[in-house]
Amino acid sequence: MRNPYVICSVLVLSITLARPISPALASEPSHSKLTVQIVIEQQKGDEWERVDAQKVFHSGDTVRFRFRASRGGYLYVLDRSSDKTTAWLFPHAGSEESKVAENVEYLIPEGQGAFEVAGSPGFDVTYWILSPTPIDRTATNVPTSGDETSTLEPRCRTEVLRARGLCTDERAGPQPLTNSGDLPLQPPESDKLKSRDLKFKTEEGATEITGLTNQSDVVVYEFKIAHN
Repeated sequence: MRNPYVICSVLVLSITLARPISPALASEPSHSKLTVQIVIEQQKGDEWERVDAQKVFHSGDTVRFRFRASRGGYLYVLDRSSDKTTAWLFPHAGSEESKVAENVEYLIPEGQGAFEVAGSPGFDVTYWILSPTPIDRTATNVPTSGDETSTLEPRCRTEVLRARGLCTDERAGPQPLTNSGDLPLQPPESDKLKSRDLKFKTEEGATEITGLTNQSDVVVYEFKIAHN
């Protein structure tokens, strides 16, 4: 016997497709869910180990990121140290290849690259920009002011975690952009920046960033690295 529910579903779909689309609805941008996964790893000997995004590192520790997004585009990542020195993590200095594909994992810095946590105790801030179109890097705005967090010394969250040998600071990790004036690049459509609407969820060392975006949105956020 033929399943009546299957037949009904086909009829409903046919009726829905036959409806005319109003000009107002046709002009509205379609929104889709964007998912970004970011992981920070620390080098220990010859191995790389996933660590807590809010971990307090020591000067001299070597770290890198793993990045994956459900939408392709052009990725730009700049690190500003606690001493206010800056370095491009992606694309690397001398390269203009910033295009990333959807659902492909990338190491930041690229390839076998890594960067050393250094400078006075405080917070490095990495700025992340995912744009649907390329951005001219010749007009880089080097963020020199930053917020007061970068000059504060990290502190362990609780005595219990410190006793277990795990020191984390709740001010570290990925989060919405603190100050749009600190963006190292000026996106082509700054009025469509997506930061405050993003949601951040961290489990087992991996942070998932989600939000509803359309294809013209420029997604921005920052990742603060705490270190002594």
